[in-house]
Amino acid sequence: MMRPERRDDSTSSAAATATAAVEDVPGQVRTYLADVLARMASRPDPRSDGSVLDEAALAHEIFSVITSRTFCYLGREKAEPYRENVVGSLRRRMATGGPFRFFYDIGPGYHATTRPGLSPLRYDVGLSELLILSQVSALGRRIRDLYEPGARFFFVIDNLCALRTNDVPLPLTEGYVHGLRRLIEELRLSASVSLLVESEEFNLEEYDRLLADVEVRPLNCDPSPAAIDNVARFLGRSCTAAEAVERIEQYRRTSSVTDRLFDRLVHEVHMTQRATGATLGFRPFPGGAQRTQAGELALRRTSRGRLRPLLLTSRNVADYDCVRLEMPDVLPSPMTHVTFASPCAPERFGADAKKL
Repeated sequence: MMRPERRDDSTSSAAATATAAVEDVPGQVRTYLADVLARMASRPDPRSDGSVLDEAALAHEIFSVITSRTFCYLGREKAEPYRENVVGSLRRRMATGGPFRFFYDIGPGYHATTRPGLSPLRYDVGLSELLILSQVSALGRRIRDLYEPGARFFFVIDNLCALRTNDVPLPLTEGYVHGLRRLIEELRLSASVSLLVESEEFNLEEYDRLLADVEVRPLNCDPSPAAIDNVARFLGRSCTAAEAVERIEQYRRTSSVTDRLFDRLVHEVHMTQRATGATLGFRPFPGGAQRTQAGELALRRTSRGRLRPLLLTSRNVADYDCVRLEMPDVLPSPMTHVTFASPCAPERFGADAKKL
């Protein structure tokens, strides 16, 4: 006697769950964005546990906050070499009774293309700028808990460097600057966040005069494929190895001029998205350790179903299916959309692909 076939609903149930998850993306993104904006909108009074730290101890405590996992990817040991300079700068500012001053390099006033030759360079403000503002807003609140005058942040934009390295017209990067200032104003952060824009602070004729004095030192080796790709994505188009060599050398020369000029204005805590010998690394978004100007920041869902930022670049964009979500009911007006990225189905990569 044959037993009745038992129905296995596991496959259909999994498919239904996956479909529901996809359909819920807009709602989940709305909740994520609403949470980000709510945290930025809150302006609690400084908290105090009644204890008073002396000036030196307070400066070291604030250094610990700045280099905590939330704001810095370096880790305690790698951050330690920056302590002396940062603490010294904080103490000098505390002696004046004024807010701390942080200078944060956020890029050339545009975002590199994710598909050189196919997709254009981007001059709009989006999720990366929103999350950078969220990060500095959170740091500002933590600092006010310890030091009532708080902190001011100056975002450094080196668009003259972009003009002379990648031929990016100033009106386009200045349009980005305008959009970012609108975003700062709409989020009511103007009292604590300002922009330091190269084309507004320095004369192009002076820049070119200084650039002409920088010795040309052509590369003596062929650039790697990764180096060529990096040049191409900031150019917005494909390029030959020979052109990449020229652009890399030009970037070295323009960077030296840009650094020389900004040294006139940047005298306190200097931060970059990736740490250098002279600048402290600061995360542009939670968990981030990348330069957001190298591509487009999107949202993805983790294996636990949570949304997390993902930097799409020319090196990983083909691994994802991306959709743009327009949400004027929740997004600040300078932002037109948020991109959601899902891993491509394995069949997109052929029979030899292995699921990670």
